[in-house]
Amino acid sequence: MRVVVLTGGQTKRMLPLTEGYSRALLNIMGKPLFMYPLQTALKVVAGKGLVVTSSDTPLGEIIRHLQATGLSAHVSVKTQQEPGIEGALLASREFTEGEEWFMLAYGDVIVNEEAFRLVLDVHAGSGRPSALLIPSSNIQSFGSAIVRENMITRFLPGGYSDETSYVVGGIFILPSEFFSLLKNDSSFFEALNQLIEKTGVYAAFWTGDWIAVDYPWDLINALYSLIDKKCGKIIAPSAKVSPTAILEGCVIIDEGATVDHYAVIKGPVYIGRNSFIGMGAFIREYTSIEENVVVGAYSEIKRSVLQPFSTVGSFSLITDSVLGYGSVAEPRTTVISMLPENFTAVRELPLQGIVGKKKKLGAFVSPYARIKSGTVLGPAVKVHRDGHIEGVQ
Repeated sequence: MRVVVLTGGQTKRMLPLTEGYSRALLNIMGKPLFMYPLQTALKVVAGKGLVVTSSDTPLGEIIRHLQATGLSAHVSVKTQQEPGIEGALLASREFTEGEEWFMLAYGDVIVNEEAFRLVLDVHAGSGRPSALLIPSSNIQSFGSAIVRENMITRFLPGGYSDETSYVVGGIFILPSEFFSLLKNDSSFFEALNQLIEKTGVYAAFWTGDWIAVDYPWDLINALYSLIDKKCGKIIAPSAKVSPTAILEGCVIIDEGATVDHYAVIKGPVYIGRNSFIGMGAFIREYTSIEENVVVGAYSEIKRSVLQPFSTVGSFSLITDSVLGYGSVAEPRTTVISMLPENFTAVRELPLQGIVGKKKKLGAFVSPYARIKSGTVLGPAVKVHRDGHIEGVQ
């Protein structure tokens, strides 16, 4: 069986992190998001894979990540020519020719291996198409499904829901003949409903962790799901850690990273390749510092994701935030993340089980944006590349 992973196009919901930057290349713990479902799916079905990207994604970057993980020999990449998920699927039609079935996975869903195996097991037991479903009513952009006795009776597109519906989980086993149902300008969900009428589609119910990276702060939720809370200390041979630095809990320090004198790293924390943590910096729980990031002296970072090549100046405080690729927070930048009691969230806030009843949401910064020294941000703000600041709606 072959695997098709759709990296997804740009959506307004992910702004400002995707201003002039591909959604497919957003990183967490040293890898782009799409690599997680790709690697897991290939492990489960042991077949060849195809990554379908949108036209705004540099193919060279996708290939670089595949080569770094040893997947380039049996994973190919293709750019979709037509818009939407329908265009992405049609771009994969040739790849699946000669196969009776294929696994389809969304590239922005974080879920563990057992969910993929569940979808495969439901298919194997029924001999029919199968789809992962999530018992949640708070994520409607992925679409939903109505179920009767383990059979899906109807798929509903994003924005529509029913009291008895489940969220579509982004993993499917589909027959190759599914492509013929996409003819005549049918939408993805219309084609799925035609498949229900033709062969039936079985539901694979998943109640474990499942993260749809649909808003900027979902990257923080994804980190919480991915990082091993009990991994201990994993320090790459080429990393340089000062003997005066303090490492506590699960701390992963990747190749070429430097942790300077008297820095304190309180895990779970990931520090990416070639990154620099300055003297006296305090890196706290549930933080992912991606490759080539600089954190200045005596800064504090907690519950945040810093995208590659971003910089945090000295004496700054960054909390419950995501800094975009190449962005700069000049010295003494402060992010306030405590939300007012009457704040209404679009959906679940990050790490609510960790911060307790307190509602926290910081700043979400566009790639290449520059925050001036001494700026106080937040809570719940977006910083655009041109410097414009707006509240999270």
